[in-house]
Amino acid sequence: MAKSPTAKILIVDDQPENIRVLMSALQDDYAVIAATNATKAAELAMKSPQPDLILLDVMMPDISGYQLCKQLKSSTLTQHIPVIFVTALSEAHDEAKGFQHGGADYIVKPANPAVVRARVKSHLTIRQLTQQLQSINDLLEQKVEQRTVELNQALDEVRSRTQDLHRALYTHALTGLPSRASLMETLQSLCDKPATEQVPFVLLLMNLARFSLINNSLGHAIGDKILVEVGKRLQGLLVNRDVLYQVGGDEFCVLSFAPQTEDEIVDYVNTISRRLAQVVHVDGYEIFVHACVGVVQGGKHYTTATEVLRDADTALQKVKAETIGGHHIFRSDFHEAALRRLDLESALNQALKKEEFVLFYQPIINLDTRQVDGFEALIRWQRSGHGLVPPYLFIPCLEETGLIIPVGRWVMQTAIKQLAIWQEHFGRLTMSVNLAAPQFIHPNLLQDIDASLASVSLLDGTLKLEVTESGLLETQERTLVKFNQIRDRGISISIDDFGTGYSSLRYLKQLPVDILKIDRCFIKDITESGDNSEIARAIVSMGAALNMSIIAEGCETESQVNFLHQLGCQFCQGYFFGKPMPAEEATRWLQSAHTEVIQKYQF
Repeated sequence: MAKSPTAKILIVDDQPENIRVLMSALQDDYAVIAATNATKAAELAMKSPQPDLILLDVMMPDISGYQLCKQLKSSTLTQHIPVIFVTALSEAHDEAKGFQHGGADYIVKPANPAVVRARVKSHLTIRQLTQQLQSINDLLEQKVEQRTVELNQALDEVRSRTQDLHRALYTHALTGLPSRASLMETLQSLCDKPATEQVPFVLLLMNLARFSLINNSLGHAIGDKILVEVGKRLQGLLVNRDVLYQVGGDEFCVLSFAPQTEDEIVDYVNTISRRLAQVVHVDGYEIFVHACVGVVQGGKHYTTATEVLRDADTALQKVKAETIGGHHIFRSDFHEAALRRLDLESALNQALKKEEFVLFYQPIINLDTRQVDGFEALIRWQRSGHGLVPPYLFIPCLEETGLIIPVGRWVMQTAIKQLAIWQEHFGRLTMSVNLAAPQFIHPNLLQDIDASLASVSLLDGTLKLEVTESGLLETQERTLVKFNQIRDRGISISIDDFGTGYSSLRYLKQLPVDILKIDRCFIKDITESGDNSEIARAIVSMGAALNMSIIAEGCETESQVNFLHQLGCQFCQGYFFGKPMPAEEATRWLQSAHTEVIQKYQF
């Protein structure tokens, strides 16, 4: 944040000497006022123009700083002002007490002027970003509330014309959309028509990917709001006689009579996917929704509604087994695919015992020093008789079956041992290890980490654990505790695929995160796409404001790397520097090739 003499700082301390020290550190850059007691401090905090930040002594003669902070945070007039405690107390329980009362940070006496200025500057920057984000969220929430009112009015008109029993059976309670019973009745009527009166139709069965994670983490109230928004978006895409149904908690169906050729169906599904993929703003969260779509083309070969819905679900399950979002049009061979899925699960159950998993390592480059910073460990499956199986085919299966826990434990142990070997021969290198959401919330995670570290000696701060944004959706208090326990072991924490999931400044400024990884989808075409470049710029700026390092994934060209370095991005990984390699190849790369690779990048 640039110098801003208009920023106002309130210092609260009963010792004039302490006030003098803090004023001396801040008065050149900010408008500084002071109070020597809680009563005067409360008065100044509410007086316009209000202070932008309060430096508050813990030990006060009338009431404690903690009590004053609690009072300020309980008032709507002052609760938005960040409070930094200034105290000689540094025990962990005192810090926790301050944060419980709403404090933003601590400065320990005797106050170092440089530390004071840095902390004040950082929190003013965070407050400015929070205010900007809140303004945007307020506007979006107003629009959502307006649309919700309009939808509720329309639903009230429908309910007034429908008997209570019929409504309970044929409409979904949350959205008021026709229910599964209504869909089955309509499908059966189509199947019962004589051959000469058959009407071609297409059934699209949609499931929101990983929606249970949203409900379990953010709560069903927010999940319900997202479902309502999804329903509104889908309704806005209906044409002619199309009907939208909500057939389950997060399952929707479109019965369409418009698209008939396969190309027309694909275009229709792609339109739906693009509309749903636009960010949903709910209660301060930014949620990205992806839909899996199973498609069935109706016709005279169907005689019952159950057969139609069965085949749509078969196509849907095929999508869910292969990717986070996408679609499939049902074919008869999908039943064989279901059998293959069972075979995949059976093979994965044996893969760890058969030692079929291997780790590949992709280098991460420090753009400032032009040196290799370390590697990211990436799992591969060398399935007997099948060769290398793509990760996107087996990792979702590992997570869905719970096998990710023992396999993830093996990944961590193997990567840490390899890092210890490389550090012995090449000095300081880092290793990034991915934690899937089920691993992060597993109760034995810390024991697994300790067991992996027990037999090796790593340089402090060189092990990095990567958690995806979706992994942050667990209860925030428990997430904070676990993050702190991990960092207490000298391990850095990285947020992987940042910007593609549930990005929240609220999380970032409260959780002890060290690194943000920009997802590769924002790096592709970054020099040509204004949207991608602005997103990358925003992430880099946010990381700098929060003292986090930034790693860009998927760097494949020199122009991408140059652009990212100019933005201030410190680290890159991608094919421009090196592909994922087995341990032996990565070792040779370290021995001879990495210097040449780095030298080709001139900036």
